Amino acid sequence: MDTLLKKDLEQIDEILEGAKATSLSYLDHLNEAVPNIGVSNMSKQTWNIKVGIGAKKALDLFKSHYAPYISATAGPNFYGYVTGGSTPAALLGDWLTSAYDQVSSVTPITAKHESDTIALYRELFGLPTDFFGSFVTGGTTSNMVNLAGARQWVYQQLGQDGSKNGLDTSSGTLKVFAATPHSSTYKSLSILGIGRDNLELVQRLPNREAIDVSDLEKRLSVNPEKPSIVVASAGTVNTGDFDDFLALGKLKEKYNFWLHIDGAFGGFASVADDYKHLVSGWESADSIAIDAHKWLNVPYDAAFQFTKHPGLQRQVFQNGNVPYLEGDGATRDFMNYVPENSRRWRSLPAWFTLLAYGKEGYAEIVGRNCHLASELGHRIKDHEQLDLLGEVRLNIVCFAAKIDSGIDTKVLLEHINATNKVFLTPTVYKDRFAIRVAVSNWRTGQKEIDNLYQIIASAMQSLSK
Repeated sequence: MDTLLKKDLEQIDEILEGAKATSLSYLDHLNEAVPNIGVSNMSKQTWNIKVGIGAKKALDLFKSHYAPYISATAGPNFYGYVTGGSTPAALLGDWLTSAYDQVSSVTPITAKHESDTIALYRELFGLPTDFFGSFVTGGTTSNMVNLAGARQWVYQQLGQDGSKNGLDTSSGTLKVFAATPHSSTYKSLSILGIGRDNLELVQRLPNREAIDVSDLEKRLSVNPEKPSIVVASAGTVNTGDFDDFLALGKLKEKYNFWLHIDGAFGGFASVADDYKHLVSGWESADSIAIDAHKWLNVPYDAAFQFTKHPGLQRQVFQNGNVPYLEGDGATRDFMNYVPENSRRWRSLPAWFTLLAYGKEGYAEIVGRNCHLASELGHRIKDHEQLDLLGEVRLNIVCFAAKIDSGIDTKVLLEHINATNKVFLTPTVYKDRFAIRVAVSNWRTGQKEIDNLYQIIASAMQSLSK
Protein backbone atom coordinates (compact mmCIF):
# COMPACT_ATOMS: atom_id res chain seq x y z
CA MET A 1 0.00 0.00 0.00
CA ASP A 2 1.17 3.51 -0.79
CA THR A 3 2.81 5.13 2.25
CA LEU A 4 0.45 8.12 2.26
CA LEU A 5 -2.62 5.92 1.88
CA LYS A 6 -1.50 3.78 4.77
CA LYS A 7 -0.88 6.83 6.94
CA ASP A 8 -4.30 8.29 6.06
CA LEU A 9 -5.98 5.01 6.91
CA GLU A 10 -4.28 5.02 10.30
CA GLN A 11 -5.35 8.63 10.87
CA ILE A 12 -8.88 8.38 9.46
CA ASP A 13 -10.39 9.64 12.72
CA GLU A 14 -8.25 12.79 12.62
CA ILE A 15 -9.10 13.32 8.95
CA LEU A 16 -12.83 13.08 9.63
CA GLU A 17 -12.49 15.40 12.62
CA GLY A 18 -10.87 17.87 10.24
CA ALA A 19 -13.82 17.53 7.90
CA LYS A 20 -16.20 18.03 10.81
CA ALA A 21 -14.39 21.17 11.98
CA THR A 22 -14.36 22.61 8.43
CA SER A 23 -18.05 21.86 8.01
CA LEU A 24 -18.98 23.43 11.33
CA SER A 25 -16.96 26.54 10.49
CA TYR A 26 -19.21 26.95 7.45
CA LEU A 27 -22.50 25.97 9.09
CA ASP A 28 -21.99 28.08 12.22
CA HIS A 29 -21.86 31.28 10.14
CA LEU A 30 -24.35 30.30 7.46
CA ASN A 31 -26.98 32.84 8.52
CA GLU A 32 -24.60 35.77 8.06
CA ALA A 33 -22.38 34.47 5.24
CA VAL A 34 -22.38 35.89 1.71
CA PRO A 35 -25.01 33.94 -0.25
CA ASN A 36 -23.22 34.14 -3.61
CA ILE A 37 -19.49 34.80 -4.01
CA GLY A 38 -17.77 35.31 -7.34
CA VAL A 39 -14.32 33.96 -8.19
CA SER A 40 -13.01 36.79 -10.39
CA ASN A 41 -10.51 37.83 -7.72
CA MET A 42 -9.34 34.29 -7.00
CA SER A 43 -5.58 33.85 -7.27
CA LYS A 44 -4.17 31.41 -9.81
CA GLN A 45 -2.75 28.21 -8.44
CA THR A 46 -0.83 25.39 -10.09
CA TRP A 47 -1.16 22.06 -8.33
CA ASN A 48 1.69 19.57 -8.31
CA ILE A 49 0.14 16.09 -8.51
CA LYS A 50 3.35 14.12 -9.10
CA VAL A 51 3.83 13.43 -5.40
CA GLY A 52 0.90 13.31 -2.98
CA ILE A 53 0.67 15.25 0.25
CA GLY A 54 -1.92 13.27 2.23
CA ALA A 55 -5.49 14.09 3.16
CA LYS A 56 -4.82 16.53 6.01
CA LYS A 57 -2.49 18.74 3.96
CA ALA A 58 -4.91 18.57 1.03
CA LEU A 59 -7.64 19.81 3.37
CA ASP A 60 -5.40 22.68 4.46
CA LEU A 61 -4.87 23.68 0.83
CA PHE A 62 -8.61 23.50 0.20
CA LYS A 63 -9.35 25.71 3.20
CA SER A 64 -6.83 28.34 2.15
CA HIS A 65 -7.56 28.42 -1.59
CA TYR A 66 -11.19 27.36 -2.20
CA ALA A 67 -13.10 27.60 1.09
CA PRO A 68 -13.11 31.44 1.21
CA TYR A 69 -15.15 31.40 -2.01
CA ILE A 70 -17.81 28.94 -0.88
CA SER A 71 -21.22 30.60 -1.25
CA ALA A 72 -23.85 30.29 1.46
CA THR A 73 -26.36 28.80 -0.96
CA ALA A 74 -27.54 26.47 1.80
CA GLY A 75 -28.38 29.43 4.03
CA PRO A 76 -31.58 31.38 4.73
CA ASN A 77 -30.70 34.41 2.58
CA PHE A 78 -30.26 32.65 -0.75
CA TYR A 79 -33.52 33.29 -2.61
CA GLY A 80 -32.21 32.96 -6.15
CA TYR A 81 -33.62 29.54 -6.98
CA VAL A 82 -36.20 27.33 -5.37
CA THR A 83 -33.65 25.46 -3.34
CA GLY A 84 -33.37 24.50 0.30
CA GLY A 85 -30.37 23.78 2.45
CA SER A 86 -29.71 20.60 4.38
CA THR A 87 -31.51 19.79 7.59
CA PRO A 88 -29.30 18.33 10.32
CA ALA A 89 -30.81 14.89 9.81
CA ALA A 90 -30.38 15.09 6.01
CA LEU A 91 -26.73 16.01 6.47
CA LEU A 92 -26.32 13.05 8.79
CA GLY A 93 -27.80 10.74 6.17
CA ASP A 94 -25.62 12.19 3.44
CA TRP A 95 -22.41 11.71 5.42
CA LEU A 96 -23.36 8.11 6.09
CA THR A 97 -24.16 7.63 2.41
CA SER A 98 -20.56 8.54 1.56
CA ALA A 99 -19.14 6.48 4.40
CA TYR A 100 -21.04 3.32 3.46
CA ASP A 101 -20.49 3.89 -0.30
CA GLN A 102 -22.76 1.04 -1.33
CA VAL A 103 -22.73 -0.46 -4.82
CA SER A 104 -26.43 -0.09 -5.48
CA SER A 105 -26.58 -2.58 -8.35
CA VAL A 106 -25.49 -5.50 -6.18
CA THR A 107 -26.15 -4.58 -2.54
CA PRO A 108 -29.81 -5.37 -1.80
CA ILE A 109 -30.07 -3.10 1.25
CA THR A 110 -30.05 0.06 -0.89
CA ALA A 111 -32.92 -1.17 -3.07
CA LYS A 112 -34.91 -2.29 -0.03
CA HIS A 113 -34.32 1.05 1.66
CA GLU A 114 -35.25 2.97 -1.49
CA SER A 115 -38.51 1.03 -1.82
CA ASP A 116 -39.34 1.65 1.84
CA THR A 117 -38.50 5.35 1.56
CA ILE A 118 -40.52 5.83 -1.63
CA ALA A 119 -43.52 4.32 0.18
CA LEU A 120 -43.10 6.87 2.98
CA TYR A 121 -43.02 9.75 0.51
CA ARG A 122 -46.06 8.49 -1.36
CA GLU A 123 -47.81 8.73 2.00
CA LEU A 124 -46.37 12.18 2.68
CA PHE A 125 -47.56 13.49 -0.69
CA GLY A 126 -50.93 11.75 -0.43
CA LEU A 127 -50.39 9.73 -3.60
CA PRO A 128 -52.13 6.38 -4.16
CA THR A 129 -50.13 3.17 -3.96
CA ASP A 130 -50.37 2.53 -7.71
CA PHE A 131 -47.60 5.08 -8.21
CA PHE A 132 -44.19 3.45 -8.58
CA GLY A 133 -41.32 5.70 -7.57
CA SER A 134 -37.56 5.98 -7.57
CA PHE A 135 -34.81 8.45 -6.72
CA VAL A 136 -32.98 10.32 -9.47
CA THR A 137 -30.51 13.20 -9.55
CA GLY A 138 -32.88 16.18 -9.81
CA GLY A 139 -35.97 17.71 -11.32
CA THR A 140 -34.57 17.69 -14.85
CA THR A 141 -33.82 13.97 -14.73
CA SER A 142 -37.17 13.28 -13.08
CA ASN A 143 -39.00 15.08 -15.89
CA MET A 144 -36.87 13.32 -18.49
CA VAL A 145 -37.43 9.84 -17.02
CA ASN A 146 -41.17 10.38 -16.79
CA LEU A 147 -41.39 11.82 -20.29
CA ALA A 148 -39.41 8.83 -21.55
CA GLY A 149 -42.19 6.65 -20.17
CA ALA A 150 -44.71 8.94 -21.82
CA ARG A 151 -42.91 8.63 -25.15
CA GLN A 152 -42.94 4.84 -24.85
CA TRP A 153 -46.67 4.96 -24.09
CA VAL A 154 -47.40 7.11 -27.14
CA TYR A 155 -45.58 4.81 -29.52
CA GLN A 156 -47.18 1.78 -27.90
CA GLN A 157 -50.53 3.40 -28.66
CA LEU A 158 -49.37 3.63 -32.26
CA GLY A 159 -48.36 -0.04 -32.31
CA GLN A 160 -44.63 0.69 -32.06
CA ASP A 161 -41.86 -0.02 -29.57
CA GLY A 162 -39.57 2.96 -29.57
CA SER A 163 -37.20 1.39 -27.04
CA LYS A 164 -36.39 -1.46 -29.46
CA ASN A 165 -36.91 -0.12 -32.93
CA GLY A 166 -36.33 3.58 -32.54
CA LEU A 167 -38.87 6.24 -33.30
CA ASP A 168 -40.92 6.06 -36.47
CA THR A 169 -42.67 9.37 -37.04
CA SER A 170 -44.40 8.31 -40.24
CA SER A 171 -47.73 8.23 -38.42
CA GLY A 172 -47.37 11.87 -37.50
CA THR A 173 -45.54 14.14 -35.09
CA LEU A 174 -45.76 13.41 -31.39
CA LYS A 175 -47.44 16.44 -29.81
CA VAL A 176 -46.71 17.77 -26.35
CA PHE A 177 -48.96 20.44 -24.83
CA ALA A 178 -48.13 22.81 -21.96
CA ALA A 179 -48.84 26.36 -20.86
CA THR A 180 -45.81 27.36 -18.80
CA PRO A 181 -43.26 24.54 -19.04
CA HIS A 182 -40.01 24.65 -17.12
CA SER A 183 -36.84 24.79 -19.21
CA SER A 184 -36.08 21.20 -18.17
CA THR A 185 -39.12 20.05 -20.14
CA TYR A 186 -37.65 21.44 -23.34
CA LYS A 187 -34.30 19.91 -22.46
CA SER A 188 -35.94 16.53 -21.85
CA LEU A 189 -37.76 16.66 -25.18
CA SER A 190 -34.45 17.33 -26.89
CA ILE A 191 -32.71 14.44 -25.11
CA LEU A 192 -35.54 12.05 -25.89
CA GLY A 193 -35.64 12.84 -29.58
CA ILE A 194 -39.16 14.27 -29.38
CA GLY A 195 -37.81 17.71 -30.18
CA ARG A 196 -38.22 21.08 -28.50
CA ASP A 197 -40.34 22.45 -31.35
CA ASN A 198 -42.95 19.73 -30.88
CA LEU A 199 -44.05 21.35 -27.63
CA GLU A 200 -47.17 23.35 -28.44
CA LEU A 201 -47.90 26.19 -26.04
CA VAL A 202 -51.50 26.29 -24.81
CA GLN A 203 -53.14 29.57 -23.89
CA ARG A 204 -52.92 30.61 -20.25
CA LEU A 205 -55.70 31.84 -18.03
CA PRO A 206 -55.90 35.66 -17.84
CA ASN A 207 -53.16 37.07 -15.57
CA ARG A 208 -52.09 33.53 -14.73
CA GLU A 209 -49.46 30.98 -15.75
CA ALA A 210 -51.99 28.13 -15.61
CA ILE A 211 -53.39 26.16 -18.55
CA ASP A 212 -56.59 27.46 -20.12
CA VAL A 213 -58.32 24.06 -20.10
CA SER A 214 -60.88 25.11 -22.72
CA ASP A 215 -58.07 25.99 -25.14
CA LEU A 216 -56.34 22.70 -24.41
CA GLU A 217 -59.54 20.82 -25.16
CA LYS A 218 -59.87 22.58 -28.50
CA ARG A 219 -56.41 21.40 -29.46
CA LEU A 220 -57.03 17.84 -28.26
CA SER A 221 -60.39 17.64 -30.04
CA VAL A 222 -58.77 18.16 -33.45
CA ASN A 223 -57.70 14.50 -33.31
CA PRO A 224 -59.26 13.01 -30.15
CA GLU A 225 -57.96 9.46 -30.66
CA LYS A 226 -54.38 10.41 -31.39
CA PRO A 227 -52.08 9.91 -28.37
CA SER A 228 -50.31 12.98 -27.02
CA ILE A 229 -48.61 14.28 -23.88
CA VAL A 230 -49.77 17.08 -21.60
CA VAL A 231 -47.22 18.62 -19.22
CA ALA A 232 -48.88 20.38 -16.31
CA SER A 233 -47.35 22.52 -13.56
CA ALA A 234 -47.54 22.24 -9.80
CA GLY A 235 -45.73 25.47 -9.05
CA THR A 236 -44.51 27.55 -11.99
CA VAL A 237 -41.13 29.24 -11.80
CA ASN A 238 -42.23 32.89 -11.92
CA THR A 239 -45.30 32.93 -9.68
CA GLY A 240 -45.75 29.44 -8.22
CA ASP A 241 -48.97 28.91 -10.17
CA PHE A 242 -50.82 25.58 -10.45
CA ASP A 243 -52.80 24.00 -13.24
CA ASP A 244 -56.29 22.65 -12.56
CA PHE A 245 -55.62 18.94 -12.11
CA LEU A 246 -59.27 18.09 -11.46
CA ALA A 247 -60.22 19.57 -14.83
CA LEU A 248 -57.30 17.85 -16.54
CA GLY A 249 -58.35 14.56 -15.00
CA LYS A 250 -61.82 14.96 -16.52
CA LEU A 251 -60.23 15.69 -19.91
CA LYS A 252 -58.36 12.38 -19.65
CA GLU A 253 -61.72 10.62 -19.64
CA LYS A 254 -62.45 12.08 -23.09
CA TYR A 255 -59.08 12.30 -24.81
CA ASN A 256 -56.10 10.03 -25.24
CA PHE A 257 -53.14 11.72 -23.53
CA TRP A 258 -50.49 11.06 -20.93
CA LEU A 259 -50.63 13.60 -18.09
CA HIS A 260 -47.28 14.50 -16.59
CA ILE A 261 -47.08 16.93 -13.66
CA ASP A 262 -43.91 18.88 -12.98
CA GLY A 263 -44.17 19.41 -9.24
CA ALA A 264 -40.49 20.08 -8.60
CA PHE A 265 -41.21 22.31 -5.61
CA GLY A 266 -44.99 22.77 -5.74
CA GLY A 267 -45.61 19.10 -4.97
CA PHE A 268 -44.77 19.94 -1.36
CA ALA A 269 -47.98 21.98 -1.15
CA SER A 270 -49.58 18.60 -0.46
CA VAL A 271 -48.02 18.38 3.02
CA ALA A 272 -49.56 21.60 4.40
CA ASP A 273 -53.29 21.80 5.11
CA ASP A 274 -53.59 25.42 3.95
CA TYR A 275 -52.06 24.65 0.55
CA LYS A 276 -52.84 21.03 -0.32
CA HIS A 277 -55.96 22.11 -2.25
CA LEU A 278 -53.54 23.35 -4.92
CA VAL A 279 -52.74 19.76 -5.91
CA SER A 280 -56.31 18.43 -5.74
CA GLY A 281 -56.78 15.85 -8.45
CA TRP A 282 -53.10 15.28 -9.16
CA GLU A 283 -53.57 11.58 -8.51
CA SER A 284 -55.06 11.37 -12.02
CA ALA A 285 -51.60 12.00 -13.47
CA ASP A 286 -49.64 9.28 -15.22
CA SER A 287 -46.37 10.63 -13.85
CA ILE A 288 -45.14 13.24 -11.37
CA ALA A 289 -41.74 14.87 -10.82
CA ILE A 290 -40.78 16.25 -7.39
CA ASP A 291 -37.38 17.60 -6.36
CA ALA A 292 -35.91 16.59 -3.01
CA HIS A 293 -33.06 19.11 -2.86
CA LYS A 294 -35.63 21.86 -3.03
CA TRP A 295 -38.26 21.97 -0.29
CA LEU A 296 -37.28 18.69 1.34
CA ASN A 297 -33.98 20.42 2.19
CA VAL A 298 -31.66 17.49 1.55
CA PRO A 299 -28.21 17.91 -0.04
CA TYR A 300 -27.74 17.97 -3.79
CA ASP A 301 -28.51 15.95 -5.78
CA ALA A 302 -31.84 14.17 -5.22
CA ALA A 303 -35.34 14.01 -6.67
CA PHE A 304 -38.34 11.69 -6.86
CA GLN A 305 -40.00 10.42 -9.98
CA PHE A 306 -43.41 8.75 -9.74
CA THR A 307 -45.25 6.86 -12.47
CA LYS A 308 -48.28 4.61 -12.84
CA HIS A 309 -46.54 2.78 -15.69
CA PRO A 310 -43.33 1.22 -14.35
CA GLY A 311 -43.45 -1.48 -17.03
CA LEU A 312 -43.13 1.09 -19.80
CA GLN A 313 -40.37 2.84 -17.90
CA ARG A 314 -38.46 -0.41 -17.55
CA GLN A 315 -38.74 -1.02 -21.29
CA VAL A 316 -36.88 2.24 -21.84
CA PHE A 317 -34.18 1.95 -19.19
CA GLN A 318 -33.56 -1.76 -18.72
CA ASN A 319 -30.05 -3.06 -19.18
CA GLY A 320 -29.19 -5.73 -21.70
CA ASN A 321 -28.09 -9.23 -20.84
CA VAL A 322 -25.44 -8.34 -18.25
CA PRO A 323 -25.22 -11.12 -15.63
CA TYR A 324 -22.99 -9.21 -13.22
CA LEU A 325 -25.66 -6.47 -12.89
CA GLU A 326 -28.60 -8.76 -12.18
CA GLY A 327 -28.61 -8.36 -8.38
CA ASP A 328 -30.06 -10.96 -6.02
CA GLY A 329 -33.51 -11.23 -7.64
CA ALA A 330 -35.27 -10.53 -4.33
CA THR A 331 -35.22 -6.73 -4.52
CA ARG A 332 -36.21 -4.27 -7.24
CA ASP A 333 -33.40 -3.43 -9.65
CA PHE A 334 -33.88 0.35 -9.75
CA MET A 335 -31.07 0.80 -12.26
CA ASN A 336 -33.41 -0.75 -14.83
CA TYR A 337 -35.89 2.10 -14.30
CA VAL A 338 -33.60 5.14 -14.45
CA PRO A 339 -30.66 6.33 -16.61
CA GLU A 340 -27.84 5.57 -14.17
CA ASN A 341 -26.43 2.12 -13.50
CA SER A 342 -24.15 3.69 -10.90
CA ARG A 343 -26.52 5.10 -8.32
CA ARG A 344 -25.78 6.90 -5.09
CA TRP A 345 -27.77 5.89 -2.03
CA ARG A 346 -30.01 8.97 -2.35
CA SER A 347 -32.83 7.57 -0.28
CA LEU A 348 -30.78 7.63 2.94
CA PRO A 349 -30.72 11.43 3.55
CA ALA A 350 -34.42 11.60 2.56
CA TRP A 351 -35.29 8.81 5.00
CA PHE A 352 -33.35 10.42 7.86
CA THR A 353 -34.93 13.85 7.48
CA LEU A 354 -38.50 12.54 7.16
CA LEU A 355 -38.13 10.23 10.14
CA ALA A 356 -36.48 13.00 12.15
CA TYR A 357 -39.09 15.73 11.56
CA GLY A 358 -42.15 13.93 10.20
CA LYS A 359 -45.06 15.32 8.25
CA GLU A 360 -45.74 17.87 10.99
CA GLY A 361 -42.21 19.20 10.71
CA TYR A 362 -42.42 19.60 6.95
CA ALA A 363 -45.89 21.09 7.15
CA GLU A 364 -44.39 23.71 9.46
CA ILE A 365 -41.50 24.45 7.06
CA VAL A 366 -43.78 24.74 4.03
CA GLY A 367 -46.40 26.75 5.91
CA ARG A 368 -43.83 29.12 7.38
CA ASN A 369 -42.09 29.70 4.04
CA CYS A 370 -45.41 30.36 2.30
CA HIS A 371 -46.60 32.71 5.03
CA LEU A 372 -43.35 34.68 4.84
CA ALA A 373 -43.57 34.88 1.04
CA SER A 374 -47.15 36.13 1.29
CA GLU A 375 -46.14 38.75 3.84
CA LEU A 376 -43.27 39.93 1.63
CA GLY A 377 -45.66 40.08 -1.32
CA HIS A 378 -48.06 42.33 0.61
CA ARG A 379 -45.25 44.67 1.63
CA ILE A 380 -43.99 44.93 -1.95
CA LYS A 381 -47.54 45.54 -3.20
CA ASP A 382 -47.93 48.38 -0.70
CA HIS A 383 -44.66 50.02 -1.75
CA GLU A 384 -45.44 53.04 -3.91
CA GLN A 385 -42.60 52.36 -6.36
CA LEU A 386 -42.79 48.57 -6.68
CA ASP A 387 -45.10 46.32 -8.69
CA LEU A 388 -46.09 42.88 -7.45
CA LEU A 389 -46.42 41.09 -10.80
CA GLY A 390 -48.36 38.03 -9.74
CA GLU A 391 -50.45 36.72 -6.89
CA VAL A 392 -48.37 34.96 -4.23
CA ARG A 393 -50.00 31.54 -4.22
CA LEU A 394 -47.23 29.59 -2.57
CA ASN A 395 -43.62 30.63 -1.91
CA ILE A 396 -42.65 32.71 -4.96
CA VAL A 397 -42.67 36.53 -5.02
CA CYS A 398 -42.24 38.16 -8.45
CA PHE A 399 -41.83 41.93 -8.60
CA ALA A 400 -40.31 44.84 -10.47
CA ALA A 401 -39.81 48.57 -10.11
CA LYS A 402 -42.87 50.44 -11.35
CA ILE A 403 -42.51 51.62 -14.90
CA ASP A 404 -43.13 55.25 -13.94
CA SER A 405 -40.65 55.12 -11.03
CA GLY A 406 -37.74 55.94 -13.31
CA ILE A 407 -35.80 53.01 -11.82
CA ASP A 408 -34.38 50.23 -13.96
CA THR A 409 -35.26 46.86 -12.42
CA LYS A 410 -31.94 45.41 -13.63
CA VAL A 411 -30.09 48.12 -11.74
CA LEU A 412 -32.30 47.49 -8.71
CA LEU A 413 -31.34 43.82 -8.74
CA GLU A 414 -27.66 44.71 -9.00
CA HIS A 415 -27.96 47.00 -5.96
CA ILE A 416 -29.76 44.35 -3.94
CA ASN A 417 -27.20 41.64 -4.66
CA ALA A 418 -24.27 44.04 -4.23
CA THR A 419 -25.06 44.16 -0.50
CA ASN A 420 -23.75 40.57 -0.27
CA LYS A 421 -26.44 39.95 2.33
CA VAL A 422 -29.05 38.32 0.08
CA PHE A 423 -29.10 36.85 -3.40
CA LEU A 424 -32.00 37.18 -5.84
CA THR A 425 -32.23 36.22 -9.52
CA PRO A 426 -33.88 37.81 -12.56
CA THR A 427 -36.73 36.54 -14.68
CA VAL A 428 -38.99 37.83 -17.43
CA TYR A 429 -42.70 37.89 -16.69
CA LYS A 430 -45.46 39.58 -18.69
CA ASP A 431 -42.72 40.79 -21.05
CA ARG A 432 -41.05 42.69 -18.22
CA PHE A 433 -37.67 42.16 -16.66
CA ALA A 434 -38.47 41.14 -13.10
CA ILE A 435 -36.97 39.91 -9.83
CA ARG A 436 -37.98 36.66 -8.21
CA VAL A 437 -37.79 35.66 -4.55
CA ALA A 438 -38.11 31.97 -3.69
CA VAL A 439 -38.58 31.13 0.00
CA SER A 440 -37.80 27.47 0.57
CA ASN A 441 -35.00 27.14 3.13
CA TRP A 442 -35.74 25.52 6.48
CA ARG A 443 -33.73 28.23 8.27
CA THR A 444 -35.56 31.23 6.80
CA GLY A 445 -37.66 33.07 9.37
CA GLN A 446 -39.24 36.43 10.11
CA LYS A 447 -35.90 38.12 10.77
CA GLU A 448 -34.56 37.15 7.36
CA ILE A 449 -37.68 38.33 5.51
CA ASP A 450 -37.69 41.63 7.42
CA ASN A 451 -34.05 42.15 6.47
CA LEU A 452 -34.75 41.26 2.84
CA TYR A 453 -37.55 43.79 2.57
CA GLN A 454 -35.40 46.48 4.16
CA ILE A 455 -32.62 45.77 1.64
CA ILE A 456 -35.10 46.04 -1.24
CA ALA A 457 -36.65 49.23 0.14
CA SER A 458 -33.23 50.79 0.85
CA ALA A 459 -32.06 50.01 -2.68
CA MET A 460 -35.18 51.68 -4.09
CA GLN A 461 -34.64 54.72 -1.89
CA SER A 462 -30.99 54.98 -2.93
CA LEU A 463 -31.85 54.77 -6.63
CA SER A 464 -34.62 57.35 -6.26
CA LYS A 465 -32.21 60.07 -5.21
